[in-house]
Amino acid sequence: MSKIRRHFEDGYPYLITTVTHKRESIFTVERNCKILMVTLEFFKLTLDYRIFAYCLMPDHLHIILQPTGKYDLSYIMRMIKGNFARKFNLMYDRRGKVWQEGFYDTGIRSIGMLLQKIEYIHNNPVRAGIVSHPDQYTCSSYPYYFGTHYSGIPGIDQFT
Repeated sequence: MSKIRRHFEDGYPYLITTVTHKRESIFTVERNCKILMVTLEFFKLTLDYRIFAYCLMPDHLHIILQPTGKYDLSYIMRMIKGNFARKFNLMYDRRGKVWQEGFYDTGIRSIGMLLQKIEYIHNNPVRAGIVSHPDQYTCSSYPYYFGTHYSGIPGIDQFT
């Protein structure tokens, strides 16, 4: 099977969706969520990208990410997923895949589209029937935008 070639344009954010291996619900455990959030923040600082929104669902992650340095989106995602997988497997004394290969991406070309995708991400737990309102879901950037119980990890960037 040949790998999909990706074409990324510099300067644009991307809506990324990445799914756990066999859709295992590993993010129902708060510790696992926190470790992924810290991993996102660490690589945000070291790989030079911006985060506009995120929502960590039980078996997948939605994130709007914009590379701003020398690293492309594929490399950034490989580092985030690989680093988290090593930590997760070490914590649970296990081996094997944590994530499905690859990720889905959608380029965002306007502020209007960015706002639409942020709303989509924040309402994901509501559509999934996990909560009745986005502010009830703790593993999302929703509280950052609306000032409720935000933990500060990862830091959300202002769009310009």
